[in-house]
Amino acid sequence: MRTALFAVVVTAVELAACDGSTAPVADDYQSLPADQVTLDMNATITSSGVRRAHLEADTALVFDDSQMMDLRVVRLQTFDDAGQLRSTLTSESGEYNQATQTTVARGNVVLEIPGPDGGTIWTEELHYDPNTKRIWSDVPTRYLRADGVDFHGQGFTTDDQLRNIQIRGGAGTNIPLPVGPGR
Repeated sequence: MRTALFAVVVTAVELAACDGSTAPVADDYQSLPADQVTLDMNATITSSGVRRAHLEADTALVFDDSQMMDLRVVRLQTFDDAGQLRSTLTSESGEYNQATQTTVARGNVVLEIPGPDGGTIWTEELHYDPNTKRIWSDVPTRYLRADGVDFHGQGFTTDDQLRNIQIRGGAGTNIPLPVGPGR
């Protein structure tokens, strides 16, 4: 799935970069901030006919020499083996390392996990390593479970299936709190 995601993203970026233009460089030419730039990126990743992820980004910047891809205004939906929504992540920016396939979401990160066993996680930075199948944050985190239990801590860790969420260095309360856009 990770390789398919990368292939779709790179193909979309490459196609967007090829407009067939042969015009000479103008006097007001300015270097782009990356080797390739894609605006309004939209990619659906499938595996064996099953939708695995849907990625949207306002802007995708690809840096060939470092194998890094920077995304701006990110919305990522992930799906389980049956194609059902597993989670929705939004953030101000994201970073994908093509060599290690690790990802980082930064800035007002919100991870929503639907269903009666789900909840919402708010943090400023979220990491994912497919090699260890681990998702985590090392900065202040809030986790509001679907049953109203509210946890605050110095970070969290979970498996990539979002089944075992553990808040580090914090406390929780059983007082149901209203769910809203603020923290």
